[in-house]
Amino acid sequence: MDKDVQDRRPVKTRDARWATAGARWLQRAGATPNGISVASIVFALLAAVCFAVAFRGDGDGLTQLAMAGAIIGIQGRLLCNLFDGMVAVEGGLKSAVGAIYNDMPDRISDSLILLGVGYGLTSLPLGPTLGWAAALLAMMTAYIRLLGGSCGLAQRFAGPMAKQHRMALLTLAAAITLLLPGWGQTLLSIALWLIIAGTLVTCVRRTRLVAAALRKEVPHE
Repeated sequence: MDKDVQDRRPVKTRDARWATAGARWLQRAGATPNGISVASIVFALLAAVCFAVAFRGDGDGLTQLAMAGAIIGIQGRLLCNLFDGMVAVEGGLKSAVGAIYNDMPDRISDSLILLGVGYGLTSLPLGPTLGWAAALLAMMTAYIRLLGGSCGLAQRFAGPMAKQHRMALLTLAAAITLLLPGWGQTLLSIALWLIIAGTLVTCVRRTRLVAAALRKEVPHE
């Protein structure tokens, strides 16, 4: 099996008819996998700015507008993450530097969004600290995954707080805040705490999986 295919994150929606149609449309429109990957950062920046300013107004209108923008930004980022690989692999447009564009924008996007949430928690002095902790731990989960790959193993995408889980949790918190803006800072702070706890577990779990696989390959150890 092609190692690039083997190391792809398993995504059920990749086989959906709408996803296939979307990837083909992007390819016909001249989009490149690397360009789509970079576009994910733009969507992540939109989400980050929306989270950062959501609670800096006097009324609920800004909060609700910002949460709508954050949801669009997060989902746009995830769609870019889906389509860049589909255009590259299924569309036959893989490039020599594709692995860099596939992973580095993800790390930037994760950090932007999580820091945006943290700095947006104006009523919580620890907000920025929580944002930084979540961002660093998210980076760590990716590092451990890539570390396993550098050791010649298939990359591990195990959770419980892998990228798609983090983004789903933040989308849920933003959606509830859209309906109940007064609860927004509480909900988003809880989401950050859950992400921090979950990514800690994910780091430990992925490390154990990598270590166990390496021991199987080195029986004398």
